[in-house]
Amino acid sequence: MPRDKWRATLIEECGVTALTDEIPGTENEYHYATLAAQAADSQLQWFRLLEVSRQLGGATSIGTHSSLADVLEGPITMLEAADVQPTLAVDVRELWDLSRTQRTALIKFLVELSVGIEIVLTNATPRVQRHLLSEFDKVLPASVIQSLESCLHGSDAVTTRTEQRRQHVRNLLADRGANHEDWKRLYAVADATKEELTYDALQSHTLLEWSSREAIRAWVKRMADADLVKSYGTHERTVRLLPAGYALLDEHPDSSLETSSVPSDGGTGRIDESTQGVGTSQRADSPGVTDPPKSPHSSVYTPTAKGEEGDRPDSEAATATRGGSSTTPSVSFLDGHIHDAAVSAAAPGEIALSSRTVDSTGDSRGVGYSFLEERDEVVVEVEAAGYQAHTLVRLCAALLSEPAFQKVLTQNRLAGGPDRSGLDGLPVTDPYLLRDGGCLGYLRNQDADAKGLQSRLRQARDGLLSMSVDVDVEDDSNDENNGLSMLARTAHGLLGTVSRIYDMLGVDITRVLKIPEWAVSDGCRRDHLAKMIATQTAVSSRYGLYSAYRVLYEDRTDKRSQLLATPDVDATDPTGDTTGSWVLAGPTVDSMRSNLENLDEYLDLQDEADGFSAFILNVDIVNGDRRDAVATALSRQLSLKSLKPTRETVSILHALTSDAFAAARAVSYLGAETDRPRTLTTDDLQYALSMLDAAELLPDIGPRSVSETVAILLDVDEPLATGDLADLLDVSTQTLRNNETYFADLEAAGVIQREDLGPGRATEWRICLSFNGEDSGSRATIPTPEVDTTAYGPAFSDEMAVIAEVLYELGHREIDYGGELTLTVTGRGDRFDEWLELHPDVRPVLSLVAHLQGTTLEKLTETGDTVRYQPPKSVVLGLDPDPTTTQTSLVNSAN
Repeated sequence: MPRDKWRATLIEECGVTALTDEIPGTENEYHYATLAAQAADSQLQWFRLLEVSRQLGGATSIGTHSSLADVLEGPITMLEAADVQPTLAVDVRELWDLSRTQRTALIKFLVELSVGIEIVLTNATPRVQRHLLSEFDKVLPASVIQSLESCLHGSDAVTTRTEQRRQHVRNLLADRGANHEDWKRLYAVADATKEELTYDALQSHTLLEWSSREAIRAWVKRMADADLVKSYGTHERTVRLLPAGYALLDEHPDSSLETSSVPSDGGTGRIDESTQGVGTSQRADSPGVTDPPKSPHSSVYTPTAKGEEGDRPDSEAATATRGGSSTTPSVSFLDGHIHDAAVSAAAPGEIALSSRTVDSTGDSRGVGYSFLEERDEVVVEVEAAGYQAHTLVRLCAALLSEPAFQKVLTQNRLAGGPDRSGLDGLPVTDPYLLRDGGCLGYLRNQDADAKGLQSRLRQARDGLLSMSVDVDVEDDSNDENNGLSMLARTAHGLLGTVSRIYDMLGVDITRVLKIPEWAVSDGCRRDHLAKMIATQTAVSSRYGLYSAYRVLYEDRTDKRSQLLATPDVDATDPTGDTTGSWVLAGPTVDSMRSNLENLDEYLDLQDEADGFSAFILNVDIVNGDRRDAVATALSRQLSLKSLKPTRETVSILHALTSDAFAAARAVSYLGAETDRPRTLTTDDLQYALSMLDAAELLPDIGPRSVSETVAILLDVDEPLATGDLADLLDVSTQTLRNNETYFADLEAAGVIQREDLGPGRATEWRICLSFNGEDSGSRATIPTPEVDTTAYGPAFSDEMAVIAEVLYELGHREIDYGGELTLTVTGRGDRFDEWLELHPDVRPVLSLVAHLQGTTLEKLTETGDTVRYQPPKSVVLGLDPDPTTTQTSLVNSAN
C-alpha cells in the first residue's frame, strides 16, 4: 500500500478516529491517524506518537484535549486492526494512590479496555485482593470475581461459601435440566464483552429466540431471583452476569464458556489477577507495546546481536574474561520514587553507597532515565557491566537518549529561547572557547548552533554505540589501542562532554549504578570500577570553563596542546565544580568503600606537564541509606500526595526498610490527600510497608525467613496464630522456632507482639502497627519500646534510656547482667561502645531500636562505625596550591 494512503486507510477502514477536530464546512481533522501514518518516517516521529498516546485522556502535546474514549478509538483500534492483542500489566497496588472515585473509574475503564487487550493485574497480594473484591464487586466481571475468591481464600469458611454457590447452581441445573433455554441465554451474556448485554442486544441476538420484549424481562427476573444475573440502567437496561451465573455455566455438563457455540459480540480480552506480571502467551523477548520500530540505523534501539552470551557471566570463572555488552541499550522511564530516592541519597559531588538487592535478572543492557523539570534534575540508572567501557556506553546512551533530546537537550534550551538559534543557553557561546577551553570536542565552527550541536551529539552517540557492537571483548592484550581501551576512552570523552553540557544548562545529574554481587566480588573488579568512577568524575568536572581532567590528569601531549590556556586559579578558593553525583546500589557495595576513599590513587597527576594548574575537586563518600536521605526522599514523595512526614514516621520507615529506595517506594503507594492535606501518621504505615518485598524489610535481622515473616504480618488485617502464619509462609512451625532468637529481638524492640492465649490455645502474632479500622495509639500500634525515660535520671538521654531498657528484654541473648560493664551501661550510660564490641550479635537489634528513636548507635557511642551506617569521608582530587586549604576543607566536611 502506498504510504500516502496510510492515513486514509487508518480512518476509513480501521476506524482510527481518536483526536478528531470537527471543522464546519470542511473535512474533519483526525490528528491521531495523521501521527500514526507519520510514525514510520523516523524515530522522532515514533516518539511523538508514543508521547501523545501516553497523554490520551487529558491535554496532549499537540494542543488537542482528549478523552478516555480516544484511547479506545486510537491505539486500541489500531491494535485490533493489526490483529494484535497485547498484554497490559497493571500494578494494582497503584490503585490506592487514587481517590475512591478515581479507582472506580479506572477499573471501569480497564474493563472497557479488556475488549482489545488482555489485562493482567499484578502484585495482587491477599490484602489487595480483599480490597478489590470488597470495593469493585459491582464493577468487575463475574469470572474475575470468582477467580479472585478462589485465588484469595483457601480457608474452610470460603471453601464452604464456594461450595454453597456450586450446590445452588447444581440444584438449578437438576431442576430445569441441562438443555433448558435459560442456559443458552445465560451463555450469550457470559460470552459478551464485559459479560453483559443490553436488552436490545439480547432481543436481536441471532441465536436467541424471544416471543416478546416481556419475555426478556421475565427471563431476567428469573435469573435475578436465582442470583445468576442482575440488571441495571435507566434508559438502556443492561443484564450483567453474576458469580453464581458463571459458576452455573462452569458446572454445565455439556459445554463450557470456552466451547460455547454462542458467538461473541466483542473481543476476548478479560481481566485476570496475577502475581506474575505477564501472561504465558507473551514471549519474554517479544517487543512490547511501547517499543518503537527497530531499524538498522536506529541510534538507541538497534537489533540484538545474534549468538551473543550477553553481559552477565554464567559462572564466577566466566566473569574474569567476559562480560562485555554487544548490543546497544534500550531506554525506559524511571519511577518517581526511584528518582526521588536517588537524588536524596547523593548531592552533587557525592558518591553514595546504598546496600540493597538489585534486580539483575532482566536484560542488563537496558538503561533508565528520568527528568524532573521543576527541579532541573536528571537521574540515569544502568547496570554495571563486566567491562567498565560498556558501563560508560550505557551512561552515554541514557544521557543522550531521545527522551533527553526531547526534554533537556532541546534546541530551545541550547539556543536560549524559541526565537534563537545560537548557543545562548550556555554560559559561554563562543565555539572556540567551548571547544578548546571547555573541551566540547564535538562542536565545530561551521555549525556552532543549537541544531548543529544536537546533530553532532546524536552522531557521536550513534558512532559510540556502533563501536560498542564491534569491539572484541576477547582481546585481552595490554595494548592501549585495543578495542576495549579505545571504547572506554571514546565513551569517557563523550560522557564528559554531555555531562558538562547538562551542567552548563543548570541541570543536575545523578548516575545510579546497579552493582550485582559478582561485579565487585574481587579486588580486580573493584579497582576497575573505582578507576572508571575516578576518571569520569575528573573528566566531567571543571574549574571555571576548563575540563578538570584535561588540566590535571591528561597524559596525551596532543590533547594537552589543545588547551586554550592555563586556568587562573584563585588561591583563596582553589576548588573546582564536581559535576553530578553517583549512587552505587547493590547487596555488597560496601566492599567498594575503601576503594572509593582512595579514589585519588587511581589517577596520575601531570603536575610537570604544560598547561597544568593546581586546583582541587572535593568528593564525599556518603551512606546512601542514612536517615536524612530517607527523610528527604519521603518528603519529596509525600509532597505529591499533600502529605507531610513526621519525625516518628520517618524513624519507623528508616528502621523497618532496607534503604531510601525502599522507603520511598513504600509511601508511593499511599493515596493522595489533595482535598485535605495532612501529616503522615502511623496508621498509614502498615499499608505502605505491606507493598514492599521481603528483601526490603529488616535485612539486618536474621535470615531471609525473618523478613518474610514480617512481610506476612504486614499483609494481614488481624493477628495470626502460629500455625496460620507458618501456613502462609509455606513452612513448618519448627522453622519459626528455629528463628526464635530473632523474633524475640523484634519483640524486645517493639516491632512485633506475640500473645499467648493460654493453655491449649494458640499464640497470636501481630506487627505493632494499626490494622485497617483499628484504633491507633495503643502499645500494639506503635513499633517502639514502651519506656519511662524519666526513671533513668539526667545522665541518660531519652534514646540511651530506651537502649538500656531494651537490654533487659534481651534475656535470650548471652548477656551478663551482673557484670561490671553491663551495670555501667545500664546504670550510668557509659562505656556503651566497649559493651558493643563484646556483644556484636546484639548490635543489629540495638541499631534497630536506635533508628526507631531517630538516631544511630554511632551517635550514642564514642567510636565504632557500622558497615551499613558510616559517616561521610572526603576525598580530594587534584592538587591544592596551598595545602592548608585542603586541611580546612577536610575539617569543614567532617563538621
